[in-house]
Amino acid sequence: MAEIRTVSRAYADRNDAMRVKLVTVKFLKEQVQNARGNLITFRPSKVIHSLNLYDMQDLRAKTVLVRSFLDDLVQRGYVAIIKRSARGKVYGLYRSNKLWDFLHVYDPERVLEILETEKIQQ
Repeated sequence: MAEIRTVSRAYADRNDAMRVKLVTVKFLKEQVQNARGNLITFRPSKVIHSLNLYDMQDLRAKTVLVRSFLDDLVQRGYVAIIKRSARGKVYGLYRSNKLWDFLHVYDPERVLEILETEKIQQ
């Protein structure tokens, strides 16, 4: 019985992680569409708060998932770290970046699919 719970929990965690990635991409798409300058800046907590998807109990765990996804995008060169402080990192997305173009042209599901396939190929 414990094995079944473990497998189902792992499956639920995987779905939850993909949902958080999709929420992050939707947030970035919204920010790109409303951008007036060459840079948008944000914190992981702003991503979660702006979409109001989770209650306060899940907020901390989901913020960690968002942060890990953004750190992955930083390593791959899609997002930059603008500032580090006691409150955490401030991430930025430049207009000249390839991700900006993806977000401007494609829907969030397609952007996430592109990012995931590129990650697998590397």
